[in-house]
Amino acid sequence: MKNDTLKLMLLSIFVDEWNVFTVPMLGIFLIRYFNADAAWTGILTGATLGGAAIGSILGGIINDSLGRRKSFLINNIIFIIAAIASLFSRNVLMFTVSRFIAGFPVGSDIPNVYSYIMESSSPGKREYFGTMNTEMATLAILSINSIILLMLLIHLSKIIWRLVIFSSVIPNIILLINYNRLDNISVNNHGYINFIKKLRENNLKWHATLYSWICGICSSVEVSTFAFFIPYIVTRLHIYNIIGSRIIILLIYAFGVPAGIIGPLMLPRLGLKRLGSYGFIIAFISLIGSGLSIYLGRYYITLIFMVIFIFGNHWNNQPLLTAQALVSSREYRGTAIGLSNFIGNVPSFLAVLAFPTIVSIIGLGIATMLISIASLTGIIVSSKVFIEIYRYTESF
Repeated sequence: MKNDTLKLMLLSIFVDEWNVFTVPMLGIFLIRYFNADAAWTGILTGATLGGAAIGSILGGIINDSLGRRKSFLINNIIFIIAAIASLFSRNVLMFTVSRFIAGFPVGSDIPNVYSYIMESSSPGKREYFGTMNTEMATLAILSINSIILLMLLIHLSKIIWRLVIFSSVIPNIILLINYNRLDNISVNNHGYINFIKKLRENNLKWHATLYSWICGICSSVEVSTFAFFIPYIVTRLHIYNIIGSRIIILLIYAFGVPAGIIGPLMLPRLGLKRLGSYGFIIAFISLIGSGLSIYLGRYYITLIFMVIFIFGNHWNNQPLLTAQALVSSREYRGTAIGLSNFIGNVPSFLAVLAFPTIVSIIGLGIATMLISIASLTGIIVSSKVFIEIYRYTESF
């Protein structure tokens, strides 16, 4: 039963990430279809994150009070409704609203998923499965880009974005068929103020929470700017034609597979603290290198730094929600994870809105180097604030 739960939770993360990365991966096709300018490009790309922020802040409380299995069911139904609405969107506004709605279950599902993982695993396994989030994101990204590449090769580019969104419904249906296999866990939730007070009473828990909040912002800003816009950047550099560019995009993101696997496997040796710290260091170096190479017109070097960035961003992102979930007691775990996810999603939403406009003003190279400020902040916080909690058991 516990193994079934863990498999369903990993598939649920896959669905969440598919919805988060749908628009960023389809950006060039959606921009052309809806004739979107720089401002609308940011709004389109950030709509799901905006919905996820709302879903996170409300979803944690709903999951704790309504029951996790019921919340799981509702989230998957909303995913399907949003996908259908997206498919029949007649203009950019309708499409943006539908993706915003899709974001709500993305945000609401994350507290649910991490609560189930923490309560269905033993010490060590909790951390392992909790840090598999980026592997699921990579598999979702590769699935989307494989569909895109196939449609380009058989000259069906006009239906690409609709086929990608339609395909996202398939794993939702699998989850709906199997949701009865989950335990309907519910707890007495006492709201945000009470759980924050409880966390502040314990120095280790409070430091882990601050780390999850601040570094969550840093890692999310990296994702919502550079990682989100890798397809946009590669296409804009005009190194290859549209098919060649998509193959390069697919290969870059494919390095997320080893990155997503290696991170969790290194936990027994490195712990969460060092894994996150090393990730931010690698991301910082790769963002500076990417920005400089773009500025100097050395685009092939940019591609190398993009691959390096994939490893860094994976590793600095993997410990974040896992750390919050580990130190949060069962009665407020969903609420705590929801708040952490909300704190990461809000600046991420704002960053993705602003990034295309900033690029149009100061250029892609300098804009990319500016993102490294987030990575530098992550290095400082993960090394100076976070206290190691690998195999922590006091909350269980």
